[in-house]
Amino acid sequence: MSYYPILKAPGCQGWTTLCNFPPNNWETRDSSEKFVNVTWLCETGWKTENIGVLASGEVRTVSIQDIAGFIPESVLPLLSLTVSKLPAYSDSLPRTDIARTIVPACRATLGLSTTHASTSYQGEIDPFPAVGSLLTFSPFIQFGEEIENYLIFLNIENSPVIRTSQVEIYDSEKTALKGTFAVRNNYATIITLDGLCFSPTDLPLIICRGMSAVPLYFSKTSDDSFLSLEHTHPPASYVIHGKRWEAQKILKTIWFSKATQ
Repeated sequence: MSYYPILKAPGCQGWTTLCNFPPNNWETRDSSEKFVNVTWLCETGWKTENIGVLASGEVRTVSIQDIAGFIPESVLPLLSLTVSKLPAYSDSLPRTDIARTIVPACRATLGLSTTHASTSYQGEIDPFPAVGSLLTFSPFIQFGEEIENYLIFLNIENSPVIRTSQVEIYDSEKTALKGTFAVRNNYATIITLDGLCFSPTDLPLIICRGMSAVPLYFSKTSDDSFLSLEHTHPPASYVIHGKRWEAQKILKTIWFSKATQ
């Protein structure tokens, strides 16, 4: 049920490149054309607009400018590929109907551009459960004159009901609180990481106790000539044997107890 957001960041325009071919040749061999949809949050639910068809083996880039005529500026646009058209309105985030793959998941290229540079990564997002949390470590802060650093807290959920939570950022060695920031669901909340007094040898610890998200790290020079976009995986992703998500619970328990305001 993956979606592909069009990102936003200071001084940048977002775009997403969709690919209508499977990411491997053993989980699915689907070669059908797909509807291209854009879904966004409205006051009481989710609206969807079909913006074309993508033939098998083809790619298409959709920029924020392409949909600006009917998408409110304040929402997070979610692209999807489906075999059948999605409903124009849904009380819950619509379910997509293409074959799901795992190794890897079906992904798109999510990018940000200025007039001078572009950056992107391969990704997707599935709706998070309302009861969730985030634990991540960020080695991606870049240092130097005229470099700006941001955390993009990317969340979608099935429910259109708006809710908020709080991100806490710590120095992981001392578990010293550096700052707290409000975030909301079904949105890409942008948090500046500058001014938190991290040094190049520090490892920031980022926690959200009331909401799950994909943490993206965006850096750029003040003249927009250099851009960088990275993301981290859950700490349990590095567990090789055993029950990976049980390990995630243990890691969260340890670090959530260490990090106290």
